[in-house]
Amino acid sequence: MTRSSAPGAASSDLSGEAGRRWVAPAAAIAIFLGTAFIYWPSTQSLFVEWFDTPSSSYTHGPLVVGLVLWLLFRATRGLEIAGSRGLDLLACAIAAIGLSFAWLIAWRAGIQVAHQAVLPVIILVNLALVLGRRIAKVSLMPLVILGSAIPVWHLILPLLQALTVKIVGAMLRIVNVPAYVEGDFVYIRSGVFHVEDGCSGLHYFIVAVTIALLSGELREDRWRTRGALLAVAATLALVSNWVRVFIIIVAGYLTDMQHFLVRVDHGNFGWVVFAVTMLAYVFIVRRWRHPEPPSSAEPARPGRDASWRGPAVAAAVALVASAGIPLWARTTHVGAAEQSNLKLPVAVAGWTGPAESCETGWRPQYSTADWQRLQQYRHEKHTICLYVASYLSQHQGKELIGYLQSIHEPGADIIAARVRQEAGVAVNELQLGSRAGVDRLVWYAYAIGDSSVRRGVEAQLKYAIGTLRGPRAASVYAISAECAPDCATARESLAAFLPHVVDTFKDGGPQ
Repeated sequence: MTRSSAPGAASSDLSGEAGRRWVAPAAAIAIFLGTAFIYWPSTQSLFVEWFDTPSSSYTHGPLVVGLVLWLLFRATRGLEIAGSRGLDLLACAIAAIGLSFAWLIAWRAGIQVAHQAVLPVIILVNLALVLGRRIAKVSLMPLVILGSAIPVWHLILPLLQALTVKIVGAMLRIVNVPAYVEGDFVYIRSGVFHVEDGCSGLHYFIVAVTIALLSGELREDRWRTRGALLAVAATLALVSNWVRVFIIIVAGYLTDMQHFLVRVDHGNFGWVVFAVTMLAYVFIVRRWRHPEPPSSAEPARPGRDASWRGPAVAAAVALVASAGIPLWARTTHVGAAEQSNLKLPVAVAGWTGPAESCETGWRPQYSTADWQRLQQYRHEKHTICLYVASYLSQHQGKELIGYLQSIHEPGADIIAARVRQEAGVAVNELQLGSRAGVDRLVWYAYAIGDSSVRRGVEAQLKYAIGTLRGPRAASVYAISAECAPDCATARESLAAFLPHVVDTFKDGGPQ
């Protein structure tokens, strides 16, 4: 005699099985959003890039995030949560804590592109730590697609810009349009075209890469096929931009710079050309041999026993430990240093000065510095200008190294750049051109604590690590001299004066 409750029990089992299909997607999305919240400084800076930055190449960011969440849901639906165990658990825990510390250093250093770029990697490691290797594996490509919305692609912008100028110049020669190309400028008989950053085709390139990655994920292509189609999409995006710039220049040449594309708008025209090339990409994808269909066999599921509790507790502890670093950083205020780590030499043997102004057009740009001075010293017929700018504290928008900070005035003509070793320190040397025909040499470096650092990134990292022990001042120092009668004489003067600046490192303080 059978029990009447059997059909109901079967129905309950089916309902429970259906419910479990949504556990992994819900957990994956929760980890994604939770990590974005914990590392809020990076998330907030991405929002600024996506919504508040004019002419940004990353305005597609919100759409990409929506696609990534949907792809995570699609990839993890029906999978069993296994969690990391054994060596996998240890490796994931170490990686999570290490990445969290690396994020802290990048954030404190103000290297925004670095702490933004590490965010998808942290999400992936957290998924592996809590949900297991298989779920992390299927989440890899969605998180790679997320990378298309993170401003790391500007690193290739100079390459794309130079490539555009070179290819378009060759195309103009092929059609016999007389043009002279110098740097980023294309000169024709009726005007000048400047191939700016926006003309590099970076935005088209990023969107094309995103489309290719999404297409490969939806089609479940093999890795070799994905790589080939990614190369096709990137090439078509570059070609579309070259064609766009070429057509605009030719239009300007034929109409004496009066064409609509020259005088009014060429941005929308660029997207039309790009759309045509993407239609060609869709045609190529449809004609491409489709990969073998994926196996319909369900992945093996771990047995249900009590052994999952230990790894789950360990994973939770590791996750909390890694999350504690950014949460601690956000709630801990780094105070300002009491004084600068540099001072201006008051009296230098053999030199007169300092004079409170420098009789030159050389003006370094550090408007956000807490303290800065530009003074002049003379020795016989030689004149040295000394500049010091100190930051007693730093935060996003107020940094020693940034887009708006420069050792020379905007638009300065840089003739040459070298590295020199003098007075026991390495300094950067710039040779700046002048409309008056007399070049100027500038030697500069950074002072972090009582040490001199030549590279800007190294200076910021050194500063960030130093803040873990307390407030720290960071400075830039520079000396310059005119190449009169020549640059060799200017170098001798700079080499004679530099030791007097280096000696101020250990006993700094505004003077």
